[in-house]
Amino acid sequence: MVATLRFDDIAEGLEVSFEQEVTDAHIDAFAALSGDVSPLHLDDAFARERGFPGRVAHGGLVSAFASRLFGVHLPGRDCLLHSLTMSYLHPVHAGDRLTLTARVTQRSEAARAVVADVTVARADGRVVARGKAQIGFTRAAPP
Repeated sequence: MVATLRFDDIAEGLEVSFEQEVTDAHIDAFAALSGDVSPLHLDDAFARERGFPGRVAHGGLVSAFASRLFGVHLPGRDCLLHSLTMSYLHPVHAGDRLTLTARVTQRSEAARAVVADVTVARADGRVVARGKAQIGFTRAAPP
């Protein structure tokens, strides 16, 4: 279900989160969509030769999950993502259960926009990525 928060519903400190398990199918679909077919993402043996326990999920896939955080949860339906910057701190692999959290840190009446910190953590609590997003709001077009 897509949230329908309005600008006036959002205050500094508001926090939303959701969980997502990363699957091989997610990694394969992202590779097909993005064209990033690096063997680090698609070949278990290659990834193990590089010291990883298996294929490494694309950073862009993690960012795509962060995009869902705003387009579905905060604010949801009326979201227009202005910017998203992410730092990838640890690799993510198929089977990892992630919790993506956004916390509103700024709210601008003049721009009708909010800024939120983004945290992506594995089930063991390790933060694997963090970032910042600026979110605007769409309005219905006049008839």
